[in-house]
Amino acid sequence: MKRVGNLWQSVVAWENLLLAARKAQRSKPDRASVQRFNFNQEGELLTLQRELCDGTYRPGPFTTHWIIRPKPRLISAAPYRDRVVHHALMNVLEPILDRHFHPHSYACRKGMGTHAAADRLQHLMRRYRYVLQCDIRKFFPSIDHAIIKQTFRRLIKDPRVLGLMDMIVDNSNEQEAVTNWFGGDELWTPLERRKGLPIGNLTSQWFANWMLNGLDYFVTHELGFGAYVRYCDDFLILHSDRQCLREAADSVAHYLAGVRLRLHEEKMAVRTVAEGVPFVGFRIWPSHRTIRKENVRSFRRRVRWMQRSYRDGIIGRDEVRMRLAGWLGHARQANSVRLLNRLSAEWTFARGGAKNVSGGAGRLLEQQPKELPIGEPQQEHA
Repeated sequence: MKRVGNLWQSVVAWENLLLAARKAQRSKPDRASVQRFNFNQEGELLTLQRELCDGTYRPGPFTTHWIIRPKPRLISAAPYRDRVVHHALMNVLEPILDRHFHPHSYACRKGMGTHAAADRLQHLMRRYRYVLQCDIRKFFPSIDHAIIKQTFRRLIKDPRVLGLMDMIVDNSNEQEAVTNWFGGDELWTPLERRKGLPIGNLTSQWFANWMLNGLDYFVTHELGFGAYVRYCDDFLILHSDRQCLREAADSVAHYLAGVRLRLHEEKMAVRTVAEGVPFVGFRIWPSHRTIRKENVRSFRRRVRWMQRSYRDGIIGRDEVRMRLAGWLGHARQANSVRLLNRLSAEWTFARGGAKNVSGGAGRLLEQQPKELPIGEPQQEHA
Protein backbone atom coordinates (compact mmCIF):
# COMPACT_ATOMS: atom_id res chain seq x y z
CA MET A 1 0.00 0.00 0.00
CA LYS A 2 1.50 3.32 -1.07
CA ARG A 3 1.58 5.83 1.78
CA VAL A 4 0.36 9.39 1.30
CA GLY A 5 2.24 12.52 2.43
CA ASN A 6 2.23 16.32 2.05
CA LEU A 7 -1.23 16.71 3.57
CA TRP A 8 -0.68 19.21 6.38
CA GLN A 9 -1.02 22.39 4.35
CA SER A 10 -4.36 21.14 3.02
CA VAL A 11 -5.59 20.52 6.58
CA VAL A 12 -4.72 24.00 7.91
CA ALA A 13 -5.66 25.93 4.74
CA TRP A 14 -8.13 28.76 5.40
CA GLU A 15 -10.64 27.44 2.85
CA ASN A 16 -10.59 24.02 4.48
CA LEU A 17 -11.13 25.43 7.99
CA LEU A 18 -14.02 27.56 6.75
CA LEU A 19 -15.62 24.53 5.09
CA ALA A 20 -15.09 22.53 8.28
CA ALA A 21 -16.91 25.20 10.33
CA ARG A 22 -19.87 25.06 7.94
CA LYS A 23 -20.04 21.27 8.18
CA ALA A 24 -19.67 21.23 11.96
CA GLN A 25 -22.69 23.48 12.47
CA ARG A 26 -24.90 21.67 10.00
CA SER A 27 -28.31 20.83 11.53
CA LYS A 28 -27.44 22.59 14.82
CA PRO A 29 -26.85 26.29 14.04
CA ASP A 30 -29.03 27.44 16.98
CA ARG A 31 -26.87 25.92 19.71
CA ALA A 32 -25.19 28.39 22.04
CA SER A 33 -21.68 27.03 21.42
CA VAL A 34 -22.14 27.40 17.66
CA GLN A 35 -23.48 30.92 17.94
CA ARG A 36 -20.63 31.98 20.23
CA PHE A 37 -18.12 30.62 17.73
CA ASN A 38 -19.89 32.21 14.75
CA PHE A 39 -20.12 35.61 16.48
CA ASN A 40 -16.38 35.94 15.84
CA GLN A 41 -15.92 33.13 13.34
CA GLU A 42 -13.00 34.68 11.47
CA GLY A 43 -11.07 35.32 14.69
CA GLU A 44 -11.82 31.84 16.03
CA LEU A 45 -10.68 30.16 12.82
CA LEU A 46 -7.51 32.27 12.68
CA THR A 47 -6.75 31.24 16.28
CA LEU A 48 -7.31 27.58 15.43
CA GLN A 49 -5.11 27.89 12.34
CA ARG A 50 -2.31 29.52 14.34
CA GLU A 51 -2.50 26.89 17.12
CA LEU A 52 -2.41 24.05 14.61
CA CYS A 53 0.54 25.55 12.73
CA ASP A 54 2.68 26.33 15.79
CA GLY A 55 1.81 23.09 17.60
CA THR A 56 -0.02 24.64 20.55
CA TYR A 57 -3.48 23.25 19.73
CA ARG A 58 -4.88 21.02 22.47
CA PRO A 59 -8.34 19.38 22.49
CA GLY A 60 -10.80 20.37 25.21
CA PRO A 61 -12.84 18.23 27.63
CA PHE A 62 -15.82 16.16 26.49
CA THR A 63 -19.44 16.51 27.52
CA THR A 64 -20.89 13.06 28.15
CA HIS A 65 -24.24 11.39 28.70
CA TRP A 66 -25.57 7.85 28.69
CA ILE A 67 -28.24 6.46 26.41
CA ILE A 68 -30.11 3.25 27.18
CA ARG A 69 -31.62 2.42 23.78
CA PRO A 70 -30.96 0.24 21.90
CA LYS A 71 -28.36 -0.62 24.56
CA PRO A 72 -26.51 1.35 27.26
CA ARG A 73 -23.76 3.45 25.68
CA LEU A 74 -21.70 6.45 26.70
CA ILE A 75 -22.05 9.29 24.18
CA SER A 76 -19.28 11.90 24.20
CA ALA A 77 -19.47 15.35 22.59
CA ALA A 78 -16.25 17.26 21.93
CA PRO A 79 -16.19 21.07 22.26
CA TYR A 80 -17.37 22.83 19.11
CA ARG A 81 -13.94 24.16 18.11
CA ASP A 82 -12.57 20.61 18.33
CA ARG A 83 -15.37 19.40 16.06
CA VAL A 84 -14.25 22.01 13.53
CA VAL A 85 -10.74 20.52 13.67
CA HIS A 86 -12.18 17.01 13.21
CA HIS A 87 -14.02 18.11 10.08
CA ALA A 88 -10.94 19.91 8.75
CA LEU A 89 -8.90 16.71 9.18
CA MET A 90 -11.54 14.44 7.64
CA ASN A 91 -12.08 16.80 4.67
CA VAL A 92 -8.55 15.81 3.66
CA LEU A 93 -8.47 12.19 4.87
CA GLU A 94 -11.94 11.06 3.76
CA PRO A 95 -11.20 10.71 0.02
CA ILE A 96 -7.90 8.97 0.80
CA LEU A 97 -9.46 6.47 3.19
CA ASP A 98 -12.45 5.91 0.91
CA ARG A 99 -10.20 4.83 -1.97
CA HIS A 100 -8.73 2.09 0.23
CA PHE A 101 -11.88 0.84 1.92
CA HIS A 102 -13.21 -2.57 0.94
CA PRO A 103 -16.02 -2.21 -1.62
CA HIS A 104 -18.48 -3.98 0.68
CA SER A 105 -17.88 -1.84 3.76
CA TYR A 106 -20.89 0.48 4.00
CA ALA A 107 -20.53 2.69 7.10
CA CYS A 108 -19.57 6.40 6.90
CA ARG A 109 -19.12 6.42 3.13
CA LYS A 110 -20.90 8.59 0.57
CA GLY A 111 -23.10 6.59 -1.74
CA MET A 112 -23.21 3.67 0.71
CA GLY A 113 -25.14 3.64 3.99
CA THR A 114 -27.69 1.33 5.56
CA HIS A 115 -29.99 0.94 2.56
CA ALA A 116 -27.18 -0.04 0.20
CA ALA A 117 -25.95 -2.56 2.80
CA ALA A 118 -29.45 -4.05 3.08
CA ASP A 119 -29.71 -4.30 -0.71
CA ARG A 120 -26.34 -6.07 -0.91
CA LEU A 121 -27.30 -8.58 1.78
CA GLN A 122 -30.66 -9.34 0.20
CA HIS A 123 -28.98 -9.93 -3.16
CA LEU A 124 -26.57 -12.41 -1.54
CA MET A 125 -29.36 -14.17 0.35
CA ARG A 126 -30.93 -15.15 -2.97
CA ARG A 127 -27.74 -17.04 -3.92
CA TYR A 128 -26.67 -18.76 -0.68
CA ARG A 129 -28.38 -20.95 1.91
CA TYR A 130 -26.64 -19.94 5.15
CA VAL A 131 -25.42 -16.74 6.75
CA LEU A 132 -22.90 -16.18 9.54
CA GLN A 133 -23.69 -13.00 11.46
CA CYS A 134 -21.00 -11.52 13.72
CA ASP A 135 -20.76 -8.55 16.02
CA ILE A 136 -17.71 -7.26 17.89
CA ARG A 137 -18.14 -7.08 21.65
CA LYS A 138 -18.03 -3.46 22.93
CA PHE A 139 -16.28 -2.34 19.77
CA PHE A 140 -15.63 1.37 20.40
CA PRO A 141 -14.57 0.94 24.07
CA SER A 142 -12.25 -1.94 23.05
CA ILE A 143 -10.22 -0.20 20.31
CA ASP A 144 -6.58 -0.31 21.38
CA HIS A 145 -4.80 3.04 20.97
CA ALA A 146 -1.39 1.63 20.06
CA ILE A 147 -2.86 -0.67 17.42
CA ILE A 148 -5.04 1.95 15.76
CA LYS A 149 -2.06 4.31 15.55
CA GLN A 150 -0.19 1.59 13.71
CA THR A 151 -3.01 1.36 11.17
CA PHE A 152 -2.69 5.13 10.51
CA ARG A 153 0.95 4.68 9.55
CA ARG A 154 0.18 2.05 6.93
CA LEU A 155 -1.49 4.74 4.81
CA ILE A 156 -0.32 8.18 6.01
CA LYS A 157 3.30 9.37 6.21
CA ASP A 158 2.87 13.11 6.85
CA PRO A 159 4.29 13.48 10.40
CA ARG A 160 2.18 16.52 11.36
CA VAL A 161 -1.07 14.89 10.23
CA LEU A 162 -0.12 11.72 12.11
CA GLY A 163 0.63 13.85 15.16
CA LEU A 164 -2.84 15.40 15.03
CA MET A 165 -4.48 11.99 14.58
CA ASP A 166 -2.50 10.61 17.52
CA MET A 167 -3.50 13.62 19.65
CA ILE A 168 -7.18 13.04 18.91
CA VAL A 169 -6.85 9.38 19.91
CA ASP A 170 -4.82 10.17 23.04
CA ASN A 171 -7.39 12.75 24.13
CA SER A 172 -10.19 10.17 24.13
CA ASN A 173 -12.09 10.31 27.38
CA GLU A 174 -12.50 7.33 29.68
CA GLN A 175 -14.88 4.79 28.18
CA GLU A 176 -16.80 1.98 29.84
CA ALA A 177 -14.47 -0.64 31.25
CA VAL A 178 -13.54 -3.57 29.01
CA THR A 179 -11.10 -6.16 30.33
CA ASN A 180 -9.99 -8.88 27.89
CA TRP A 181 -6.85 -11.01 28.01
CA PHE A 182 -5.18 -12.19 24.81
CA GLY A 183 -2.28 -14.50 24.03
CA GLY A 184 0.98 -13.26 25.54
CA ASP A 185 -0.69 -10.92 28.04
CA GLU A 186 0.49 -10.68 31.60
CA LEU A 187 -1.86 -10.19 34.54
CA TRP A 188 -2.00 -6.37 34.33
CA THR A 189 -1.66 -5.96 30.53
CA PRO A 190 -5.36 -5.19 29.83
CA LEU A 191 -5.29 -2.45 32.46
CA GLU A 192 -2.02 -0.92 31.29
CA ARG A 193 -2.97 -0.50 27.62
CA ARG A 194 -5.08 2.55 26.76
CA LYS A 195 -8.17 1.79 24.75
CA GLY A 196 -11.52 3.23 23.69
CA LEU A 197 -12.70 5.87 21.21
CA PRO A 198 -15.55 8.26 22.10
CA ILE A 199 -18.83 7.50 20.35
CA GLY A 200 -19.96 10.82 18.94
CA ASN A 201 -16.72 12.05 17.36
CA LEU A 202 -16.67 12.23 13.57
CA THR A 203 -13.07 11.01 13.66
CA SER A 204 -14.01 8.01 15.83
CA GLN A 205 -16.41 6.73 13.18
CA TRP A 206 -13.79 6.93 10.43
CA PHE A 207 -10.92 5.63 12.56
CA ALA A 208 -13.01 2.67 13.75
CA ASN A 209 -14.08 1.86 10.20
CA TRP A 210 -10.45 1.95 9.07
CA MET A 211 -9.52 -0.30 12.01
CA LEU A 212 -11.66 -3.11 10.51
CA ASN A 213 -10.59 -2.59 6.92
CA GLY A 214 -7.98 -5.32 7.33
CA LEU A 215 -10.70 -7.71 8.49
CA ASP A 216 -12.64 -7.09 5.27
CA TYR A 217 -9.70 -8.10 3.09
CA PHE A 218 -8.85 -11.02 5.39
CA VAL A 219 -12.34 -12.50 4.94
CA THR A 220 -12.60 -11.92 1.19
CA HIS A 221 -8.99 -12.48 0.07
CA GLU A 222 -7.39 -14.85 2.58
CA LEU A 223 -10.45 -16.88 3.56
CA GLY A 224 -11.93 -16.58 0.06
CA PHE A 225 -15.52 -15.61 0.97
CA GLY A 226 -16.81 -13.25 -1.70
CA ALA A 227 -20.31 -13.08 -0.19
CA TYR A 228 -19.56 -10.54 2.51
CA VAL A 229 -21.04 -7.29 3.82
CA ARG A 230 -20.08 -5.08 6.79
CA TYR A 231 -21.68 -2.06 8.43
CA CYS A 232 -19.42 -0.72 11.20
CA ASP A 233 -18.78 -3.69 13.54
CA ASP A 234 -21.73 -5.77 12.31
CA PHE A 235 -20.69 -8.07 9.45
CA LEU A 236 -22.06 -11.12 7.65
CA ILE A 237 -20.59 -13.94 5.56
CA LEU A 238 -22.79 -16.11 3.35
CA HIS A 239 -22.16 -19.60 1.96
CA SER A 240 -24.09 -22.73 1.06
CA ASP A 241 -22.03 -24.92 3.41
CA ARG A 242 -22.79 -24.46 7.11
CA GLN A 243 -19.50 -26.10 8.19
CA CYS A 244 -17.47 -23.64 6.11
CA LEU A 245 -19.10 -20.76 7.97
CA ARG A 246 -18.37 -22.32 11.36
CA GLU A 247 -14.70 -22.65 10.40
CA ALA A 248 -14.75 -19.06 9.14
CA ALA A 249 -16.01 -17.89 12.54
CA ASP A 250 -12.98 -19.48 14.22
CA SER A 251 -10.62 -17.84 11.72
CA VAL A 252 -12.24 -14.43 12.16
CA ALA A 253 -12.05 -14.72 15.96
CA HIS A 254 -8.33 -15.53 15.67
CA TYR A 255 -7.73 -12.54 13.38
CA LEU A 256 -9.57 -10.17 15.70
CA ALA A 257 -7.61 -11.41 18.71
CA GLY A 258 -4.50 -10.19 16.87
CA VAL A 259 -5.85 -6.62 17.06
CA ARG A 260 -7.18 -7.13 20.61
CA LEU A 261 -10.86 -7.35 19.69
CA ARG A 262 -13.33 -10.09 20.54
CA LEU A 263 -16.48 -11.39 18.86
CA HIS A 264 -19.76 -11.13 20.75
CA GLU A 265 -20.36 -14.86 21.12
CA GLU A 266 -23.99 -14.47 22.22
CA LYS A 267 -24.82 -12.63 19.00
CA MET A 268 -22.79 -14.84 16.66
CA ALA A 269 -24.92 -17.38 14.80
CA VAL A 270 -25.09 -19.45 11.64
CA ARG A 271 -28.67 -19.51 10.39
CA THR A 272 -30.53 -20.29 7.19
CA VAL A 273 -31.47 -17.31 5.05
CA ALA A 274 -35.11 -18.48 5.22
CA GLU A 275 -35.16 -17.49 8.92
CA GLY A 276 -34.51 -13.84 8.11
CA VAL A 277 -31.55 -11.77 9.29
CA PRO A 278 -31.71 -8.64 11.51
CA PHE A 279 -29.40 -6.06 9.95
CA VAL A 280 -29.15 -2.22 9.76
CA GLY A 281 -32.64 -1.66 11.18
CA PHE A 282 -34.44 -4.25 9.03
CA ARG A 283 -35.24 -7.93 9.22
CA ILE A 284 -34.28 -9.22 5.80
CA TRP A 285 -35.38 -12.29 3.85
CA PRO A 286 -34.45 -13.21 0.26
CA SER A 287 -37.87 -12.07 -0.97
CA HIS A 288 -38.71 -9.11 1.28
CA ARG A 289 -37.71 -7.08 4.31
CA THR A 290 -39.54 -5.50 7.23
CA ILE A 291 -38.73 -2.81 9.78
CA ARG A 292 -37.54 -4.33 13.04
CA LYS A 293 -40.13 -4.16 15.81
CA GLU A 294 -37.80 -2.33 18.20
CA ASN A 295 -37.22 0.34 15.53
CA VAL A 296 -40.96 0.86 15.16
CA ARG A 297 -41.35 1.15 18.94
CA SER A 298 -38.50 3.65 19.07
CA PHE A 299 -40.07 5.74 16.31
CA ARG A 300 -43.45 5.78 18.07
CA ARG A 301 -41.71 7.09 21.18
CA ARG A 302 -40.14 9.84 19.07
CA VAL A 303 -43.56 10.72 17.61
CA ARG A 304 -45.01 11.05 21.11
CA TRP A 305 -42.10 13.32 22.04
CA MET A 306 -42.75 15.43 18.90
CA GLN A 307 -46.43 15.69 19.76
CA ARG A 308 -45.61 17.01 23.24
CA SER A 309 -42.92 19.35 21.91
CA TYR A 310 -45.22 20.68 19.19
CA ARG A 311 -48.00 21.23 21.72
CA ASP A 312 -45.63 23.19 23.98
CA GLY A 313 -44.15 25.24 21.14
CA ILE A 314 -40.65 23.73 21.43
CA ILE A 315 -40.56 22.60 17.81
CA GLY A 316 -42.40 23.91 14.79
CA ARG A 317 -44.39 22.48 11.93
CA ASP A 318 -41.45 22.34 9.52
CA GLU A 319 -39.29 20.36 11.93
CA VAL A 320 -42.09 17.87 12.54
CA ARG A 321 -42.54 17.38 8.80
CA MET A 322 -38.80 16.96 8.31
CA ARG A 323 -38.55 14.31 11.04
CA LEU A 324 -41.55 12.38 9.76
CA ALA A 325 -40.29 12.53 6.18
CA GLY A 326 -36.85 11.28 7.22
CA TRP A 327 -38.26 8.17 8.88
CA LEU A 328 -40.67 7.59 5.99
CA GLY A 329 -37.73 7.57 3.59
CA HIS A 330 -36.12 4.84 5.68
CA ALA A 331 -39.33 2.84 6.19
CA ARG A 332 -40.15 2.81 2.48
CA GLN A 333 -37.03 0.74 1.85
CA ALA A 334 -38.96 -2.12 3.47
CA ASN A 335 -42.25 -3.79 2.59
CA SER A 336 -44.12 -1.54 4.97
CA VAL A 337 -47.24 -0.09 3.30
CA ARG A 338 -49.70 -1.45 5.88
CA LEU A 339 -47.41 -0.44 8.76
CA LEU A 340 -47.12 3.14 7.45
CA ASN A 341 -50.87 3.41 6.93
CA ARG A 342 -51.46 2.27 10.51
CA LEU A 343 -48.82 4.61 11.96
CA SER A 344 -49.98 7.64 10.00
CA ALA A 345 -53.29 7.53 11.88
CA GLU A 346 -51.32 8.39 15.05
CA TRP A 347 -49.64 11.48 13.55
CA THR A 348 -52.04 14.07 14.90
CA PHE A 349 -50.51 17.17 16.45
CA ALA A 350 -52.31 19.81 18.52
CA ARG A 351 -51.32 23.26 19.69
CA GLY A 352 -53.44 25.74 21.66
CA GLY A 353 -56.33 23.30 21.93
CA ALA A 354 -56.85 23.08 18.16
CA LYS A 355 -55.91 19.87 16.42
CA ASN A 356 -53.55 20.12 13.51
CA VAL A 357 -51.95 17.37 11.53
CA SER A 358 -48.38 18.55 11.04
CA GLY A 359 -48.90 20.10 7.64
CA GLY A 360 -51.03 17.04 6.96
CA ALA A 361 -49.25 13.86 8.04
CA GLY A 362 -51.59 11.92 5.78
CA ARG A 363 -50.69 14.15 2.85
CA LEU A 364 -47.03 13.81 3.77
CA LEU A 365 -47.40 10.04 3.52
CA GLU A 366 -49.11 10.36 0.13
CA GLN A 367 -46.46 12.78 -1.16
CA GLN A 368 -43.62 10.34 -0.48
CA PRO A 369 -42.43 8.60 -3.65
CA LYS A 370 -43.73 5.09 -4.00
CA GLU A 371 -40.16 3.77 -4.06
CA LEU A 372 -36.88 5.45 -3.26
CA PRO A 373 -33.89 4.71 -5.52
CA ILE A 374 -32.19 1.50 -4.46
CA GLY A 375 -28.86 2.23 -2.85
CA GLU A 376 -29.66 5.88 -2.13
CA PRO A 377 -27.29 6.88 0.69
CA GLN A 378 -28.99 7.01 4.05
CA GLN A 379 -25.99 7.41 6.37
CA GLU A 380 -26.58 6.83 10.06
CA HIS A 381 -23.90 8.13 12.45
CA ALA A 382 -23.32 6.92 15.91
